[in-house]
Amino acid sequence: MKVQEAIFSVFPFKFHLFWNDSGELIRLNFEFSFDREAKIFNLTLPKLLDWVKIFYQSFLDYWNFKKSSVEVPHKILATDFQITVLKELKKLKIGEVLTYKELTERIGYKKAFRAVGNALSKNPLPLIYPCHRVISSKGLGRYSQGLLIKQFLLYREYKFLTNSVKNMTEKFTDET
Repeated sequence: MKVQEAIFSVFPFKFHLFWNDSGELIRLNFEFSFDREAKIFNLTLPKLLDWVKIFYQSFLDYWNFKKSSVEVPHKILATDFQITVLKELKKLKIGEVLTYKELTERIGYKKAFRAVGNALSKNPLPLIYPCHRVISSKGLGRYSQGLLIKQFLLYREYKFLTNSVKNMTEKFTDET
């Protein structure tokens, strides 16, 4: 299997995407980028432009709170246990946060905190399987894309959620 890659930025991130020949995303890394203009830095093949467009549109749906995660064709290259953990993450909605303990209980491995943490640290598709929504009982825990990005994503989702509740409450109050 030949891996194809694309690197592009759209504020506030720079994405490094890897696809298999079937057009399934197999790895995603990202970091902060403060370029205001969207840029493509690298495409290994011209057909990747179509795949980048699909990812970009799905990212916008996630970014604009239309979807709880990025939804693109993908393939998980992981162990069965890691896949179990990642599939449970897919069920989390925007603003929903779990502790490692709660996640272990949901998947039926009540004492597997470290194994779950290890599986999350190896998550190849962090915006598709939103592992930033899993925190430690003592704080935020870690994140494969960096703690600052985890804080940013959680704050952004929390802010959206609290504003939505506030707006619904105000609308309800105005109507009564």
